[in-house]
This record gives sequence, structure tokens and C-alpha cells, in this order.
Amino acid sequence: MRISRGLRLAVALGLFATAAACGGGGDAGGSGDKVELTLLSHYSDGPSKEGLDKMIQQWNKENPKVQVKAQVVKFDDLLTTMTVRQTGGRGADIVSAYGLWGGQLMKANVVAKVPDDIATKIKAEYSPAALGAVTTGDTLLGYPTELNTYVLFYNKKILAAAGVSKPPTTWAELADAAKKTVKRDAKGNIQVEGLSLIQDGDNKSVHPFLSLLDAAGGKFLGSDGTAQFDNAQGKAALKFEADLAAAKATNPSIMPTKQFRSGGVAMAIQAGWWIGSLKTQMKDKYSSDVGVTAIPGPTAGSKGSLAYGFFMGVNQRSKHGDEAWKFLTWMNEHKAADGTVTETGKWLADQGLIPPRTADQAAYKKTLSDPNMAPIYDAATYAMAEPNQPGAYEAKTALHNAIMGVLADGKNPDDALSQAAKAVKPQ
Repeated sequence: MRISRGLRLAVALGLFATAAACGGGGDAGGSGDKVELTLLSHYSDGPSKEGLDKMIQQWNKENPKVQVKAQVVKFDDLLTTMTVRQTGGRGADIVSAYGLWGGQLMKANVVAKVPDDIATKIKAEYSPAALGAVTTGDTLLGYPTELNTYVLFYNKKILAAAGVSKPPTTWAELADAAKKTVKRDAKGNIQVEGLSLIQDGDNKSVHPFLSLLDAAGGKFLGSDGTAQFDNAQGKAALKFEADLAAAKATNPSIMPTKQFRSGGVAMAIQAGWWIGSLKTQMKDKYSSDVGVTAIPGPTAGSKGSLAYGFFMGVNQRSKHGDEAWKFLTWMNEHKAADGTVTETGKWLADQGLIPPRTADQAAYKKTLSDPNMAPIYDAATYAMAEPNQPGAYEAKTALHNAIMGVLADGKNPDDALSQAAKAVKPQ
């Protein structure tokens, strides 16, 4: 799932404070012994909606006294919808949320504590990257669902034509490949970008940078929310990006999700969900043109990635918390028809996403028909988890502004990082 613009965070955070003080329950209701649970998510169309609807229908058929009703909105509207409904006492019993919001949701008492027995099982059965993406401090927010990691996508034909015989394995090789593959017209305008350092949507420069930072052995935020990127590793990562910008091998005005498929970008640091889009857009050219590898670090053997995730948890004000946790446990544990993986794991894998459960990951990794998926799965074992404590979103915005100042305006990378670090305010 791409992280898009339009989070309306400032409005939403104001509503959180109000929501925390309001009474009332969720939309759960019913008559007699029948309980109706509501589940709010961004799975509004395509395979994501179809797969979730299928599981809900099966549950409803097998559990006539506890019925689940899906409520769907576009991702851009999810946080606002969640908080507005919470404020009005109409919050859903079960919420699907982006891990980055977890600290704010927890601070505002929107998500309930995961029962100890369920938390113990989740911590034992899910990958470290998935757990890290949906854990704030020591608090697990719910069942991990979507999991994405960052990797290096490259156009095999463009690299080969430039004399690059293998994907880069160090920053020096990555920079060399970017400079060799970039093409400009007579006026110096980029026709083929060597390496894209941005993604679609909100704070578009941060995830690729954090992947490079992880490859250098650095960190974004400490457990207390303080900036950890204004150090040797952070400066090295941003200098690497600055040097590419100065060499005009990268340009943040070029959107890789629009230009890569037509040969306008040679390499891009992107999340694994992009695989599904490229297959649809490029059709037969996908297998011949697209390669995927780990994001290299400054030295041979070093590599890095960023993992971000979504989770499903229970509203603290749900009148039917026990039933909600029973449904979520069933949804995340019951097996698919072939009996080898969970139905939720299959639902996610069918969309090109990494199943967060370790056993599901292992099962799918053994049978991957697309070799480009292997680096994406591998990254789940070493990726930096995106921090999600209160204040993480604001820190992400401050870092994005600093990076864009370097890439677009040529600012000094050390000064930019220093300014960004000062703007980070632990909450």
C-alpha cells in the first residue's frame, strides 16, 4: 500500500485530543444475543477489498451471533474518518491503521491494549520487521497486516546498455551506475534519470533516505523520540544523495512511479508493493526489463531497508472488545484452503505484499515464481522499522524538508541535517 498525500494530520491530531475526552462507544450494536462489530479500513477496492470481504463473509456464516460489517474509505481519508467518528462516539470496533499513526492513536487512548495471551502469540509468530512497524515503545498495537520493505529496482536493459554488467553492491557502484545511465538532452534536461531518491506521496524523500541510512548502520529516532540521524552515518547518507544531485544523476522533480515503466528512470529505491503495479503497467516487458536487488551500503556486504506496516486493533471504547479480539484472532490464524498458510497471509501475498507471519513468509519464499520478490522478502529480516511513537510524523516531515533542500536547492547536507534534528521535538 503506497503512502499517499492528504493525511490531514494537523486536523486529525486536534481531533485526537477531543476524542480522548469524549464518552460513548463504537458502532457496535444489535438486538438480543446478536452482536454486530464494525471494521474500518482503507481496503476499498480490488483484491484488497475482495479478500477481506471473503474472510468476513466466512466468519459471518460460521458465527451467526457475532456479525462483522466492513466500513471502507480511501486511505487519504482513513485517519480523519477514524478520528471524526471517534469524536462523535461512532468509532468502529476494529480499526485498520498505518503503523506511523500508532503512537498518536495510543496517546489518545483510541486503540485498546492487546490481551496478554494474544500479544505473546503475536510476538512469537511474526517477523521482527512486522512487529517493529506496529510497536510503540514496548506496546504492541494489534495484529500486523500489510508489511512493505524497500529495495532497489533497476531497468536491466538500461544498465546493460550503459556497460553496467551487474546490479550495484556498494554506494560507489550505485553512484557509478547512476552517472553512467543518466541521459540528458542538448539543454541538459534529464531524459533518463540515473537513480530516483523519492517515492509517491507524503514526505516523499524520507523512506529512500532512511533505507540508505540503515545501510550505513544509522538510526532515525531513538526510543525517546530524539533525532538520531545527525551523525556520521546520517551525514554520509545525505552526502551520497547530495553528490548525485550535484552530478545531475538524480532529480526529485521526476516521479519514478510514472517514468520508470517507460524507461525514464534507470534505478529507483521503492517499496515492494510497486511490483504489482509494474507487472500491470509493463505487462510482458516486466520480466525482461525489471530487476530488484538489496539497497547497498557504503561497503561491500552492507545493505539496508526500511519496513513500514499496517495493523488491525480494537477500539478502546468498543462495547464488544472480547468478540472483536476473537474475530481478529480467527482472521489472522485460520488456514487457507490448502492448509499451508493462513488465509490472511494468502490475502496479502496475492496482492504482492509480504505476509507478516514468519511461517507464511517462509512458505511463500520457497515457492516464489518471481525472482524479484526474493530481495523484498529478505529485507524483512534486516530492515529498519519505521518509528511510530508520538512525534514521529512531525520528525519525518522535518527530515523530508531537509532532504529536499539538499536535493532541489543544493543546500549543505550537514547543515540541513542539523536543522532537521533541532526541529525534532520528542512528545
